[in-house]
Amino acid sequence: MTSTRKFLYAAVTVAAVGVMIEGASRLVWWRLERRSLDRSIPGRQILKNDAINFMKIADSTYGYRLRNNFKMPGLTINSEGFHQADEIPVIKPESTLRVLCLGESTTFGTNDESNYPAFLGRLLRQSAKGYRSYEVINAGVPGWVSDQVAIRVHHQLARFKPDVVVLYVGWNDFQGFDPTAAPPKVSAFEVMYGGNIWKQYATGALRSVALLSAVYQHFHPPPVPVNAPNPGKGSPEMQYRFLLRNLSQIVQDLRTENPASRIFVCTLVGLWPQGSAEHWAQISATVPWWITADHLTPAISARYVAELNGTLIAFGQTHNLDLIDMASAFEDMDRQRLQFDWAHMYPDGYELMAWNILSALYRAGIVHGDMGPRPEQLMSGYRLPAAAGKLANR
Repeated sequence: MTSTRKFLYAAVTVAAVGVMIEGASRLVWWRLERRSLDRSIPGRQILKNDAINFMKIADSTYGYRLRNNFKMPGLTINSEGFHQADEIPVIKPESTLRVLCLGESTTFGTNDESNYPAFLGRLLRQSAKGYRSYEVINAGVPGWVSDQVAIRVHHQLARFKPDVVVLYVGWNDFQGFDPTAAPPKVSAFEVMYGGNIWKQYATGALRSVALLSAVYQHFHPPPVPVNAPNPGKGSPEMQYRFLLRNLSQIVQDLRTENPASRIFVCTLVGLWPQGSAEHWAQISATVPWWITADHLTPAISARYVAELNGTLIAFGQTHNLDLIDMASAFEDMDRQRLQFDWAHMYPDGYELMAWNILSALYRAGIVHGDMGPRPEQLMSGYRLPAAAGKLANR
């Protein structure tokens, strides 16, 4: 038998074994998928107590999502599940700048007009130069944690190949677990919906590879620190390791589809430590559960927001991302008049966020134009006494 024939026989044998393994893996996968991959059952349970469940629907992949083609006065969800009336084709039109905004309810906003992606779209069309047209995608979904954002990027959003991505992600991860306690062993998504996060990324892969990934994940869980400083508390990097894992996945998927994409990570704007005692009492029912349980003051709560923001800044530096230090931009603003609770904005607050993003796009050389007097006029109305106005990273 010649060496060529031996090689062919060996190749056929290896291929046959591979097909058998993949066939067996698909059978096992099918059984596992029926039992644990469908997130819609816990999703329906969660939506029962959701104040805005009328615009959401249970979903096997995400747990729940926004209803496609939903319309009511002031609230529109388009056919792709984006909070906007205008449709965005997957193939970007020529000479168009496409901006993808990722986040939770603070990105979704209050209504069709009051959200920072909508303001940003209007500002780009009015003020920016360099492109024939501008598209801004509002992919924010109220209540989602970063796992769901990452899964959606992997399954849907990366194929839109945005030129610019704005990451205003982390508030729901922040409120999910007590940062004064030991770092969580599993993500908030897995707590709410069960199963393992890896399965959500394997729908397009060989099932044998997916099952091997499952075995690896089982025997190599994310590390939990031992002898952490402070009773039970780990470092911010450990506390937010699931958020950081998901942000890494987001960056990887976006850059795989469009290596030229510019990704901006934003720090988060919290109300604390501002607010009178009366205002604090009014919003106390909506703050993260652990703040109430641990009897934390606004000043202490602000320190934990600063910890999270420091983690986001370090993540951006590690992954060579652009930074929009939104928290710094709002530091000298009267946030009690800009925010109606600890994280969400009134319209002027969302407009200020959009101006800061536009300023970052100008500084990065992505577009150019004149900022005009509007941002300074807007800031002057909310500036704290003796504070100098500033846009993020100006």
